[in-house]
Amino acid sequence: MKEVQSLPADWDSRLRSALRDNCPVTARMEPHLRAVLMDTTGHPGRLIRARLALVAGEVHGLGPAAAEQLACAVEYYHAASLLLDDLPCMDDAALRRGRPCAHRVHGEATAILAALALINRANALIGCAFAAQPAVVRLQVLAGVDGCLGPAGLVGGQAQDLRFAESARTAREIGAVAQGKTGALLWLSVCLPALASAPTAAEWRQLKALCVYWGLAYQVADDLADVTESTGESGKTSNRDGPLRRPNLALAVGVEAAQHRLGRLLRQAARALGRLEAHQERWRYLAEFQRTVFAAVAGKVGRRLPGLAA
Repeated sequence: MKEVQSLPADWDSRLRSALRDNCPVTARMEPHLRAVLMDTTGHPGRLIRARLALVAGEVHGLGPAAAEQLACAVEYYHAASLLLDDLPCMDDAALRRGRPCAHRVHGEATAILAALALINRANALIGCAFAAQPAVVRLQVLAGVDGCLGPAGLVGGQAQDLRFAESARTAREIGAVAQGKTGALLWLSVCLPALASAPTAAEWRQLKALCVYWGLAYQVADDLADVTESTGESGKTSNRDGPLRRPNLALAVGVEAAQHRLGRLLRQAARALGRLEAHQERWRYLAEFQRTVFAAVAGKVGRRLPGLAA
């Protein structure tokens, strides 16, 4: 197993190049579909999940090429979910990453088809990334992808999100939606590559707990951004959760309480990370990820959070 404790120095150029190279476009593709795919893969966001999948894949012995394939797959799943999430029947957003949403430029049907193309390519890349692994690992990977993206994961979380206004709209229900929509993709980035190195039962429990804490924390940060940032600051249509009556912890309990919740989740994640490192030092890259990435996420939505390293 290769010991990698931080991101490779060239991670950004590697990922951006891989996203373009693996993009499911052909020379004779319908022009609008091609434009959506090229624009989506050519203008990614912060690549948080893809970064994590890249370094995790190398740590757990997939090799550089397979780690890149896994990272691209995770990012394609994420990008597809955003194309769908922005549609008029979902959030009816106007901007994504500072640019007009795909359906506003190329039509709703084309945005849907582009999402399907990205999901299809991601499935193929997952298969390629784990092709050299034992059959038992490949089956675990398939089960993990099915669980994360299906009714028990991303699709189910999105369905709950759309019907949230009909629920009791409690903080618990907000957390359940966040775990489905946000936690599932983090699980793919953290747990999927870890399967290649056969984690112990104790390590697996901590990994799953970490994904819960990180997924909830990331969604709280996003909720805070929706309430406290302008569209220009966030790069996407802001202040949508309230009018659409969608789950948002900052709206449900207030900004200050949501900030405290974010800090508590990150402290819980830090404890899970400490227990993982107590088993083996190979998990140190996850602590580095929290220290760098989540510190930036937390700082972006307000004050310094207690218990979070700068």
